[in-house]
Amino acid sequence: MYYLPPDKNRSSLFNRLKLILLALAIILLAGLMGVVAGYAQVKVPAWAFRPTPTPTATRPPVYDLAEAEADFSEGKLDESVAGYEQVIQKEPTNDMPYIRQARLLVYTGDTGKAVERAAQAVALKPDNPENLAYYCRALDWEAEYEDALEVCFCATELYPKYADSYAFLSEIYADLGNWQAAKKYAQQALDLDPNSANAHYNMGYAMEVQGKYKEAAEEYDRAIMLAPNIAPFYISAGLVYHTMGQYRQYQKLEPYQIAMERFKGAIKLRPFDAEGYARLGWTFYFDGQYRRATEALEQALGLDPGYDKAWSYLASVNYTRQRYEEASKLYPTAIELVENKFLRRARQIEIYTEVPTLSGLSYVPILRGRFAKPTLPTDMRSVAELKIVPYIRSTDIKIEQSCAELLAQSVKAETIIVEPKQPLTFTAAFSDAKGMAVLDLKSGNLSIDLKNMPFSNGSAYQIKMHFWPRRVDNIGFFQPDVNHRAQLNVKLGEKLPAPVEYYYQLGLAYAYLDPPQCDKAEPWLLKALEIEPLAWNPAWHGLRICPSAKSPPTPIPTATPYPTATPTK
Repeated sequence: MYYLPPDKNRSSLFNRLKLILLALAIILLAGLMGVVAGYAQVKVPAWAFRPTPTPTATRPPVYDLAEAEADFSEGKLDESVAGYEQVIQKEPTNDMPYIRQARLLVYTGDTGKAVERAAQAVALKPDNPENLAYYCRALDWEAEYEDALEVCFCATELYPKYADSYAFLSEIYADLGNWQAAKKYAQQALDLDPNSANAHYNMGYAMEVQGKYKEAAEEYDRAIMLAPNIAPFYISAGLVYHTMGQYRQYQKLEPYQIAMERFKGAIKLRPFDAEGYARLGWTFYFDGQYRRATEALEQALGLDPGYDKAWSYLASVNYTRQRYEEASKLYPTAIELVENKFLRRARQIEIYTEVPTLSGLSYVPILRGRFAKPTLPTDMRSVAELKIVPYIRSTDIKIEQSCAELLAQSVKAETIIVEPKQPLTFTAAFSDAKGMAVLDLKSGNLSIDLKNMPFSNGSAYQIKMHFWPRRVDNIGFFQPDVNHRAQLNVKLGEKLPAPVEYYYQLGLAYAYLDPPQCDKAEPWLLKALEIEPLAWNPAWHGLRICPSAKSPPTPIPTATPYPTATPTK
């Protein structure tokens, strides 16, 4: 192979190209170094930036309101209550979410908060018939019957064509046992609005208190047809049909079967509410379906371990089936829950002080707090935030105000009778006072922590507790320390008695074991006789199996047979 000699001209050209490329590389490198050194002073084009996300706009309250209304129409009461709460937080001066939430809180069992919300709606807009009517109903469910009547009569006076006001008047009189007045006002509501679910519901209630169960069931069913997504309507109807099942004249209607369907309707609407399952289980029990009764009652306890009726129903099922060991384990919990139920009736706490009035020195509330219902069944604490109570002189109230305006005024401030120009100095003195009260629903311990409390002039502060229904207890007196603070602990030891059958069936369950456990049966049998010492009490039969030296004088003996598989009324 031959190699040609290099071309001199080509080699020199190649060298020149290398020099040019090297020079360009040096220039480019210098430019890059300059860019890096002066980067902070270089303006980056807009397209080089990553766009900043646009802030999400706050959801308008009207959407929350519409969603809450939709949840209510679908029977989602808890979701609707939460939705209205969101609207209240965004629009605290709008009366509508307050009263709509109050309407549902009655159905969910939080009647104390229902009163508070309805009162706020009246304070914001007293000239609204819906606000007045549902404030009346909330007061009725809190057993404040006199106040409820005053509000409902005010509503009928100002708005005589608003049907629900008459329907709720009927409900109050039914609660008071006056079925004539209850029927009268329910009929007035129906005359004004034949399609009012509340009117039909309360006509059913008026019939129920008379013992006219068939007519009551028909009215409850009409209310369900008009408002098919309110679970408490199904519960009320189911309870009436359940009652009808215990009377021979209604057996052709198969009332237990209808009661089960009504309770299932309530469960479908509120699948996480224990009451529907407990009522269904109890109806299964009366219908002789013990296995299904046990399953339904266990579901109720799974949802709410603090539901006393579910414990007692399940204990009764086992007792009837002669499963005495299981019954003896269930009844103590049922009894404990009922006896401690008094604490769950706590509604409000107030701090009183002595102030001068026209009639002399008088104790008036200066701090007030309402106990909040625990959000979870397993929560054993109820909390109340104490705030200053506002006041107005009686002479500042205008006589020409309507009854609704006077109600709104009473919600906003307490009335005190003093000299027309006397300054309300005690309200200014407590302007910084505040406190917190925590009630342990299991132990009965009440702890109170008050701050910025001025020294009382000679007299001590007084603590009062309000309980459902219509009960006020004086808890005690105190004085703040040098730091204007008071930390108190009070023991509320009162208990409510459970139904007498809980005690004697628990005692008999121990007595019927093989061998009898008389040491455990005796205290429960004696407790039952302490409540009801008459001869019909089956506890006497238990004491024949387990004699006791502590037994009271024996009345005329009555035979008590062993439980059978058929429950008695």
